[in-house]
Amino acid sequence: MKQLQILEKIAREFNKKNIFWAIGASMMLYFHGLVENPYDIDIIVTLDDIKKAVSILDELGEKLTNDNSSQYSTRYFIEHRIDGIDIDLMAGLRINLGDFVYEYEFNDNSPTQPYNLNGVNIPMTHIEDWYLMYQLMSGRNKKVKLIEDYLRFNKLNNTVILKEALNSNISNSIKNRIISLLKSE
Repeated sequence: MKQLQILEKIAREFNKKNIFWAIGASMMLYFHGLVENPYDIDIIVTLDDIKKAVSILDELGEKLTNDNSSQYSTRYFIEHRIDGIDIDLMAGLRINLGDFVYEYEFNDNSPTQPYNLNGVNIPMTHIEDWYLMYQLMSGRNKKVKLIEDYLRFNKLNNTVILKEALNSNISNSIKNRIISLLKSE
């Protein structure tokens, strides 16, 4: 799959430059066996590493024009295309929910054990992170259900983010869904 070749190329460069990064969204779901063919590659980096990451992606491909959505107020959202594959690079990921803005805390606890792709470490964000974030994004119900079914069948690895979400300004329906998932554990 071409996406894996591109991801491996990016990972080699990011790892050489000691960039703190991880993949998320559909590529992360692919590594969990939940989707067969991720459309793009979503990469999250720290605010400290965004310039280094952009520089590497600029060398590997072309920068695209961003279509800003009112659903997000992410501090850095930069799109690239490398050999026909879209790359979404984010730092300071934020989702707007009316008066409340959810900000994804990308820190030392964010990446899971890296996936080994042909000898290259691919750090991934936790699937529980995306279970929450997909519920906060509009039009992601299928992915929420897919992840929820997966988490009910497999052990939760990171309950902290879900428990912390219960103390935030997310909707009661999302809180109830999280509570139900946590009780099934």
